[in-house]
Amino acid sequence: MKLIGIVGSAAAKSYNRMLLKYMQAQFADLADIEIVETAGLPMFNESADQNNDAILAINQKIIDADGVIIATPEHNHSLPSALKSLIEWLSNELHPLDEKPVMIVGASYDVQGSSRAQLHLRQILDAPGVNALVMPGHEFLLGNVKKAFDEHGKIKDEGTVDFLESCFKAFIRFTKVASLLNEPEDLTVTPGSYKVKAVGHNGDLPMSVEFSDDRIENIDIDTSGETEGIADAVFTRIPEQIVDGQTLNVDVVSGASVTSNGVIDGVAKAVKLAGGDPEILKRRPKASQVVKAEPVEYTTDVVVVGGGGAGLSAAATVLQQGKKVILLEKFPALGGNTVRAGGPMNAADPEWQSQFKAIGGERTTLQDMLKIDESTIDSEYLSDFRTLKKQIKDYLENTNDQNEYLFDSTIFHRIQTYLGGKRTDLKGNTIYGNYDLVKELTDHALESVDWLEKIGVDFDKSQVAMPVGAKWRRGHKPMKSQGFGYISALKQFVEDNHGQIMTDTPVKKLIVEDGEIRGVIGLGLNNQKVIVHADAVILASGGFGANTKMLQEYNTYWEHIDDDIKTSNSPAITGDGIRLGQSVNADLVGMGFTQMMPVSDPETGELFSGLQVPPANFVMVNQQGKRFVNEYEGRDVLSKAALKNGGLFYLIADDNIKETAYNTSQEKIDAQVKAGTLFRSDTIEGLAEQIGMEPAVLKDTITKYNSYVDQGVDPEFGKNVFDLKVVKAPFYATPRKPAVHHTMGGLKIDTDAHVIDKNGNIIPNLFAAGEVAGGIHAGNRLGGNSLADIFTFGRIAGKVATLSAVK
Repeated sequence: MKLIGIVGSAAAKSYNRMLLKYMQAQFADLADIEIVETAGLPMFNESADQNNDAILAINQKIIDADGVIIATPEHNHSLPSALKSLIEWLSNELHPLDEKPVMIVGASYDVQGSSRAQLHLRQILDAPGVNALVMPGHEFLLGNVKKAFDEHGKIKDEGTVDFLESCFKAFIRFTKVASLLNEPEDLTVTPGSYKVKAVGHNGDLPMSVEFSDDRIENIDIDTSGETEGIADAVFTRIPEQIVDGQTLNVDVVSGASVTSNGVIDGVAKAVKLAGGDPEILKRRPKASQVVKAEPVEYTTDVVVVGGGGAGLSAAATVLQQGKKVILLEKFPALGGNTVRAGGPMNAADPEWQSQFKAIGGERTTLQDMLKIDESTIDSEYLSDFRTLKKQIKDYLENTNDQNEYLFDSTIFHRIQTYLGGKRTDLKGNTIYGNYDLVKELTDHALESVDWLEKIGVDFDKSQVAMPVGAKWRRGHKPMKSQGFGYISALKQFVEDNHGQIMTDTPVKKLIVEDGEIRGVIGLGLNNQKVIVHADAVILASGGFGANTKMLQEYNTYWEHIDDDIKTSNSPAITGDGIRLGQSVNADLVGMGFTQMMPVSDPETGELFSGLQVPPANFVMVNQQGKRFVNEYEGRDVLSKAALKNGGLFYLIADDNIKETAYNTSQEKIDAQVKAGTLFRSDTIEGLAEQIGMEPAVLKDTITKYNSYVDQGVDPEFGKNVFDLKVVKAPFYATPRKPAVHHTMGGLKIDTDAHVIDKNGNIIPNLFAAGEVAGGIHAGNRLGGNSLADIFTFGRIAGKVATLSAVK
């Protein structure tokens, strides 16, 4: 029998180590005991690298062992911090102690022999996530330990030796019984195919599960109701794990836990319908997490870290330049935040935009631009601002109410990006976008649209889209839903052109040789070390919007960021690339500024629920039924106004406005109304009653708003761009609340996407693109600019990085 003995003390001289060594020698004919140390292990940190080599080695030893013996001293009536830390490591992402037999022993100076520490340890080992099988009774407490051992490390008292032997033999029997209990139970079901509905992320998840006499043979899932791209890995990985392992004890897919659990629960329902007991499958063990001893090595021209829009566009560009590329993504599926985006991408295209009529208030917006005092414009932008004023004057002089069209220009986009990002933080520091970077973005955004079309992205040319906070209609929207249109086309291009994509492979370290970046080290599936040697590295791993502690650490803009604040981000967006850059002395810029998305789901922080319509059709009301802000404002202004009004608010829409929503379908709307996450009524008064408002107040608010649409003027809050009125039943109320959406700051880069160090020098062969980089959006990003950013600078990084690969 193979046992692992864990020394609970990190001290150089430990009586608990002596106790384990004594047991190792005394009971060698009964079991092979291997001793492992807590000394030298890193203290547990949830935000730190979860794949430490020493922790992984202990994890594997426990998995391979039949049982575990823990020898703990007593420190301040409890167990030592080193032992507690190790158990935390082994119950966070790794779970080797699950259903593993454990014997507890302890030695201490006191006569009670670590009794309180042992009691505490039993409670910890019973906690969810640990779930160890602790042997009941048989408490071995070695007190007065200074006198317990002779000079050869043997226990002197024969009675104590006899009791320890009886406890150990009891543990041997306990381990054998536990092994029998852990053997898979037979599953008996009625063969056939059973149809069930489970709860997915966006509603019902229809499934068909096929059984033979004692096995699950196939799982077929109708994925049409789920968001494309986000949960794709669930629909392949979870069914494969269930069928291959004949178990429901499988890990959820990171970033898609709701859908993962939906699939698992759906199969459990099917087992029950087939006359079987799903608990049998839930009790079956997971497949062993085998750590492959030998690392795997690759050599390529360019390695890209991150599989979102920036990373995929960089990889595609490298391939277009005739070079080899490997892309590493930490999550099971590609897409990052891009796949969660609403879809519209900003790029000024006056020839196309001029085919569309201007809508109410856009002319006023242009007139207001002319009224801006030039003394408030920073010197770098002043020449462009004067050119823009001339362009606007020419437009206004040559158009009227009958012939006005949608105006735009590259310089207008540039100035709006600059003004939209100019903000002052809580310390009085003012920030605005680096002129050269903003110019690079706005000059080449339309080229990125054209490039994407050649890659395979189909854009809807029938409308000019505008996401919330964009400030102007210049959005190019893919035909496919949300950001999946970009990701699917780019992924296909990279694969078709022989680029190598490795998911489930977080990058942990940059390879530095003679002061130059020469590759990365990551961890693949089953914790295998992955080493990629390359002539250039492109960091495209996103910002840190899903890392609340990091947000709080750097925040200088918001009065407070709550510990439980929601985010629209993928859970993968935790600042990994920024930390990698910092490890090689990269400079940071704008880290204190974070953007909230005002129109996020109050429960999840995501953007895919309710009715997301163009801002010209936004009607925002607080919990009292009153408007509280100019709905055409920037995202931070809208978020601050919402938070001042209690956070939760509602977007009011009618049947006509519903038709302008770009994130939904009638089926999804009906499902959300049924679930109580979207409200619908045939009257405004009825809608008010559903959401707890005074009907007369909401009715008055909507009546006033409709009059403002007719007049083209909003005397209350200054909204000056309108489209539709709220007049046609049924009426809708979408609950919304601000959530973290975009981190403005990141690695400092130049216009060639080189990462800059703290001394102002280029870090050789290191590039960054997308949200991992700072300096463009400054204090607030315009809606639709992130997509323009990731594709434009992704292409730039890919092209310039290939120059490092020229031999």
